Amino acid sequence: MIRIDLNEISKAVGGRVVGSLPEGPVASIVTDSRKAVPGSLFIALPGQNVDGHSFVKGLEGVICAAIVEHEVEADVPQIVVYSTYKAVGAIGAYIREKSGVTVVGITGSVGKTSVKELVASVLSQRYRVLKTEKNHNNELGLPMTLFRLEEEHEVAVLEMGISFFGEMTRISAIAKPDMAVFTNIENVHTENLVDRDGVLRAKTELVANMRGSVLVLNAEDDKLAGYPVPEGKEAVYYGVDADCFAHAKDIVYHGMESTDFTLCLGEGSVRVNLPASGRHMVLNSCAAAAAGHRMSLTLEEIKRGLEAYVPVDGRMSRIEYKGAVIINDCYNASPASMTASLGVLKKAEGRKLALLGDMLELGERSDELHEQVGRTAAETGLDMLVTVGANSRLMASAAASHGLENAHYCTREEAAKILKAELKPGDTLLVKASRGMALEKIISAIMED
Repeated sequence: MIRIDLNEISKAVGGRVVGSLPEGPVASIVTDSRKAVPGSLFIALPGQNVDGHSFVKGLEGVICAAIVEHEVEADVPQIVVYSTYKAVGAIGAYIREKSGVTVVGITGSVGKTSVKELVASVLSQRYRVLKTEKNHNNELGLPMTLFRLEEEHEVAVLEMGISFFGEMTRISAIAKPDMAVFTNIENVHTENLVDRDGVLRAKTELVANMRGSVLVLNAEDDKLAGYPVPEGKEAVYYGVDADCFAHAKDIVYHGMESTDFTLCLGEGSVRVNLPASGRHMVLNSCAAAAAGHRMSLTLEEIKRGLEAYVPVDGRMSRIEYKGAVIINDCYNASPASMTASLGVLKKAEGRKLALLGDMLELGERSDELHEQVGRTAAETGLDMLVTVGANSRLMASAAASHGLENAHYCTREEAAKILKAELKPGDTLLVKASRGMALEKIISAIMED
């Protein structure tokens, strides 16, 4: 991490110091006591099951100090604050300011992680880049990503996810993006955000806290295409077939393995071989290309970055199993991403199977949207559909009523047993649901000998 000492941190969090703070830089900032090393600063987060304050005493002689919400009986210098969660954000905001890096914020309803990976891959062709890891995209995860900034980093590509109104205001106040990339506005988290207009309003809270002026917007999304860009901000639009600055043409899909297309940026163009399949991935590549262009990369650098893309585990990642292929796409799910993944599965050779689970936080439209996915599954031409989860019963019934005879609704145990017996060499199985469904456990059960 960048050089930062305890006096700087105590001022950043506005805390009361108990004991004498040692001088010199902290070795790391951790919220997990198991990750503490000599010289670490430990932030004690209270939780429903575990309270970080109970670990402070056990870290005596290891950590240089602890940030706490109340004094702890331990021989450790302490910085007492009202909220250790807010302290995490305050430190992240301070590090972001001190580092001087250019921040590219990635938000939207669907595709944030893929776009984040593509943008980071493109920008790393010229800059030293830090990117969000795993799902560290919320009020706790984003500042903890900033804790990993090193002196040599020039750019931070930060995924920014929310579920409620006001969250983006708080996250963006920490990140202060120089550029913001918006993927789309879909029916996601509508349990809290009501409808797509609410999603748009919540996501664009980011704009008020931007340090820079560039908004990279999806021209194919009606909400983003119609978004009134505030004075002082500049929109750069991307799409596949859309008439906009960054777009693609002459697309050739090579099964589920890769996609060739011509990337057009203004008057320039270049042929790209993307190691991913699906129109949505071409669209995501156009977003990354637009961001790269605004960061002064050449067409050749952008091409190299797109062709170096590596999918994140759980995002359409391939698992070979006894001659069959399991596509692990169970990191998250929404109606739009379900449709996109089924569209990719349609390109597979051999039999096509899908294990689908609940899409969470859809609110009043949940039943309708699960039925919609079931209809899409039937139209995909699946050889088998297996669904698990309370809401996914509607997927199976809708698929069956639209002509998919081999559609099943069952328990997790039954799903693993059915698919383990059914999978044959040459088959492709798509596994997808919201993260909370933990369908990767069913993948493990299928592969267990």
